[in-house]
Amino acid sequence: MNRRIFLPLLLIAFVSGCTEESTEKQPTPSFIQGAEVASFASSSRSNTTEKLIPLGSKLTFYSQGGIQAEERELSYNGTSWEGDFQTKWGNTPQKATVTAFCPPLYRDQHNFYQDGQLRDQLMAQGEYAYKESITLSFRHLFAQICFTVSNKLNPQISQIEFTPTVSVSDISPETGEITYQRTAPSLYMEHNEEGKYSFLIPPTSQSIHIRLHTTTGSIHESTLETYPFQSGYTYTCPLKLSGELQGISTVEDFIAFTYLINGENYGNRSLEEFGEKTGERMTYYLNEDLTFTPEEAARVKMIGNYGIGSTTQKEAFNDVFDGQGHSLNNLRFEQPVNGSYYAGLFSGISATGVVRNLILSQAVYDKAQDTKKAAFLAGINLGEINHCILRDCTIENLRDDGEFGNISSRNEGIIANCQLLNIRFKNEVKVGSGITRYHYGKIINCAVNNCQFKKTSMGGGLICNLIKNGEIQNCYVSGNISQCYAICQQVQESNVIRCCFYPQSYTKAPIGNDYPNTPSDSLLKYGNQQAVTEKKLPQVLNQWVSGNGKRLFPTLSLSTWEQGETLPAVLVSP
Repeated sequence: MNRRIFLPLLLIAFVSGCTEESTEKQPTPSFIQGAEVASFASSSRSNTTEKLIPLGSKLTFYSQGGIQAEERELSYNGTSWEGDFQTKWGNTPQKATVTAFCPPLYRDQHNFYQDGQLRDQLMAQGEYAYKESITLSFRHLFAQICFTVSNKLNPQISQIEFTPTVSVSDISPETGEITYQRTAPSLYMEHNEEGKYSFLIPPTSQSIHIRLHTTTGSIHESTLETYPFQSGYTYTCPLKLSGELQGISTVEDFIAFTYLINGENYGNRSLEEFGEKTGERMTYYLNEDLTFTPEEAARVKMIGNYGIGSTTQKEAFNDVFDGQGHSLNNLRFEQPVNGSYYAGLFSGISATGVVRNLILSQAVYDKAQDTKKAAFLAGINLGEINHCILRDCTIENLRDDGEFGNISSRNEGIIANCQLLNIRFKNEVKVGSGITRYHYGKIINCAVNNCQFKKTSMGGGLICNLIKNGEIQNCYVSGNISQCYAICQQVQESNVIRCCFYPQSYTKAPIGNDYPNTPSDSLLKYGNQQAVTEKKLPQVLNQWVSGNGKRLFPTLSLSTWEQGETLPAVLVSP
């Protein structure tokens, strides 16, 4: 789970993309066990077990109901918790409500700080049925915050002073409920080369005042706006100089991004360098056109691991990737991935994920083995792909049973305002698919131009190979149709295919099998009442955008078209 906050400064921009992450010597019988600690969650990934509590650790044990215990001190022997008192169930069959604290927390304890920092307090809570064995599972009681300082700013810092507006004054042993006071000690941290400054904070709404002491003696300061921090979560807040662009600006940045978004470390880099919080999601930005050498392309990680079968893991991209009209050039899709996963730059885009305004240019797909469900952009799309362009890309080798779609192998979401330009199969494949192989969602306002699918032994479709309960509207194709159908090779069940232009020179049917619901005005040529030519095509496409498109898709941003130098219509950049 991610939470990020933004904080404009006069001299320093704290782009605080706060990422919320789910951070007895007992005589026989010995029935209090359990020493696992749930971690502060990392990035947008799931919580994991961080560690086991070390041998010899102590806790205080409180219980009400079937077990009565008040501030009993227990020690961990590696298997169970034991103490110098008899912990046992009473004679009345009732459940026990248990709370345990490690390190020990005492009822009369009032100081929870050491050198200005909150000490990490672990707590386990649970209700247990009568005579049930007690297994403790610990979590962090406080929240954690990590300020990551940019590479430009960090060398200028000699010391950072953090002052939260809230501190802990008491903790209830029975419930773990925290009592706060509206003052807090300042915490001073000396400069470190890594540029990461982490500490614990009370899990409540508060702000943090930050003072940066520089090596020149000047001080920059501002305040992180009030934010509702939660117990057991970590929040990552980048600090950078005013004017520093948030986003991916170099090839090395992009490689780092592909590691970090998958939950893998990459030096001292952090995801928050590359984006900002927008609503409940993070938006990552591509700030420059990037060109990759073969060696650099080999280091790019596939984003996510979305499994094919019901039993495989399904880690999809949940956020927004905004290419801002920039291109990734010369990517090579050669690295092996697990054959049970969808493959592409993004393995999968989730129902909440968006990839937009991105160009892939001169990409090469070269995998005769490995997974068969592949694409240049997204193996499977459940979300939105908007205003993305693939141009001058080549499919060199593909599995004999490969299910390749250039934008997505399988589309269950929305693909809008996208264009394929000069895509070709170098070697023969069974089926050529333009935008997607299997289409179960919506393809709106898209085009496929000059794509060479001549080497397809079983044909295909320039828009898709198969459509089932899907929708295709306001799309056009041009160029040599070869063995493929202009729109789709196979149509199954109920679909909407309207307003799709293809050149009159095509003598082959636009769809490979009979389309049962074709109205008399022709779905595929904007109606017989209007003669559509390539010269008029931009005008006709735009009429649909401003008319039916706006009415049918009021929440979808639809791009307009203009006459291209060599193409009948090209997308207008947003």
